[in-house]
Amino acid sequence: MDNNDAVKKALEQAREMQKNIGDAVNKQHEAMKPLIEESVRNAKDLQTTLTKHAQESSALTQEQTQRALGHLQNFMRIGQDAMRSSAEQARSQVQQMMDQSKQAAESTAEAVGKKKEDVKP
Repeated sequence: MDNNDAVKKALEQAREMQKNIGDAVNKQHEAMKPLIEESVRNAKDLQTTLTKHAQESSALTQEQTQRALGHLQNFMRIGQDAMRSSAEQARSQVQQMMDQSKQAAESTAEAVGKKKEDVKP
């Protein structure tokens, strides 16, 4: 194998490696979409429940409920952005969604008179 053949082979292997990584990232992103969509639907359901709860609750509970609703709104916004973004951006946004979901769950627990630990997965 002469030098040109070695260079061609190396470039071909590098392209193939990039293609494989790109395909893997894209597949991962596509696999995340249904889970993100389901999470956003669940957040909307929780938002409806919390809104009803806030209307029927005391002032203190309403404040806690509003905090939980704020986390849910952030969660849903990030989720919708993640479904429209590239795979790399989506990974970062999914991490943000995880953080928001934890905060929303803890705030929800407080709003309904439970401990934060009651919503740990």
